[in-house]
Amino acid sequence: MSAVDSESEQVTTAPDSTRGSILEAARGRFVRFGPRKTTMDEVARAAGCSRTTLYSHFRNMEDVYGSLLEQDAEAFIRDASAAVEKAVGAGAKIRAMVETTRATYARNHVLRMAVTGDSEMSLEGVAHVYTRGQERRIIELLRQVLENGVRDGALREIDPERVAYLMFHLGTLLVEREVSGLGDYEFDQIIGVMDDVFARGIAKPQSPRR
Repeated sequence: MSAVDSESEQVTTAPDSTRGSILEAARGRFVRFGPRKTTMDEVARAAGCSRTTLYSHFRNMEDVYGSLLEQDAEAFIRDASAAVEKAVGAGAKIRAMVETTRATYARNHVLRMAVTGDSEMSLEGVAHVYTRGQERRIIELLRQVLENGVRDGALREIDPERVAYLMFHLGTLLVEREVSGLGDYEFDQIIGVMDDVFARGIAKPQSPRR
């Protein structure tokens, strides 16, 4: 896989945090070379700190990588939750989550490679722990949106948990193909089709006018 310009990877951390500075230095290395080809010495040099300082915060490379994924996954959950809170209506909330996912994966190379299971640019065993946790939380957020839609009368009686599971995995697949440049259709168009199919499928039928 070709190297990616680390300048495109913009994720906010506390500027005065030694731990945060180390994670951002590691991000730069991971974006270009992947965690498998990054050493602790290289992270320390990139962060401008000593090995002693580095090891006072992280045990090994798996710890560095896992901590970065945890930080980024938490930021993604916050962004998705905020987008859902701001949107009005079940359909708009679901679309907001899809758009948040698209934006996150487009700008965050490290998180995207973890989610897609890239064997060269991730540590799959470590990535699995955090991506599965992220998946469960996003599905739960979707489930709440659907459950509220049913309760409010906007959606018909459905199984919110299973519908949320289906929507998550379909949406994630489309986002992954889009940000990887493998999409066969314009993203907005195919997401519009997904919106339409789900909206018609789970919307509560309107009573016929007399």
